[in-house]
Amino acid sequence: MSIELRFSDIPPPTPEPPRTIYRDLLDLPDPTKLGVTIRYYNFDSVSLYFQITAACAGYTFGTVNLGALGAGANAYINLDEFGSRAKPASETTETIVFTLKAYTDAGYSNLKWTYERSVDVVWIKSNDPSYTVDVLNNFDDGTVQGWAVSDEFGNQATFPKIAVATDYVLSVPNSCKMTSQRLQTSVGECRSRLYKSFNTPDKNYVYAIINVRTAFYNAAYEKTKYLAIQRDGTTFVFIGRPYDTVLTDYFPQNKWMRIVIPLPRNATIDVRIVLDFYCNTTALGSPANDVFLWIDDFKIISKD
Repeated sequence: MSIELRFSDIPPPTPEPPRTIYRDLLDLPDPTKLGVTIRYYNFDSVSLYFQITAACAGYTFGTVNLGALGAGANAYINLDEFGSRAKPASETTETIVFTLKAYTDAGYSNLKWTYERSVDVVWIKSNDPSYTVDVLNNFDDGTVQGWAVSDEFGNQATFPKIAVATDYVLSVPNSCKMTSQRLQTSVGECRSRLYKSFNTPDKNYVYAIINVRTAFYNAAYEKTKYLAIQRDGTTFVFIGRPYDTVLTDYFPQNKWMRIVIPLPRNATIDVRIVLDFYCNTTALGSPANDVFLWIDDFKIISKD
């Protein structure tokens, strides 16, 4: 096969494990949208024009033309609100079939390759009585409730910072806010981490439910590259693309996103939220080049 579609940063020829998307029904709009980050490969000897679509009972999916990709190259793209379906009434599992096509022409008329990949979607309902809420961090006591921040790369001294916030919340009155700031001596990458350690319950099913929102003080000079949700050192969710210096956002700003990841039973783990962005000016300074990440109503739930 001369093209391939993946949902992780594991490169061929290493087999990619089966992929699962976890979603929480609580308070979702109806209909609800689905976004996903994909990575696609061109193993042909010529440039090809790629196209992605998907199919699953009850869904409506778009067809996205991805443009040309050179021979031997690969690329990421975040497909925000790629699919839509009526909100399920109860917990369920479904399978989406993604279809990647490659054409030899910019008009997408001469099809050369087709590649299909299935992804399971597991819907949970976190307010169902069968679940125990083992952790609830809503920051309404006026503290950051044990969360901390760390500079992974490129922050100004004393950044990132963490504080209780009231400007954007999911449940009043408070959320938790991380503020990052790129070094003012040069343009380039900045990467920050918000994290906390937990002891998980001894149950068959354990999930972390993470609600996050990102924004810039000045979006003309800073652009997001990726948001990663990690359990210890393992990335479970990656939204966006690897760092580059293109002045383009690779995942959506100014809206709440809910991310669900499975956790191991009866273990001590770190939940890490990593934000990576590009700043292309040295002329700003605090607070004009601040980048923000909010978290609210973080939960760990479990059941047998």
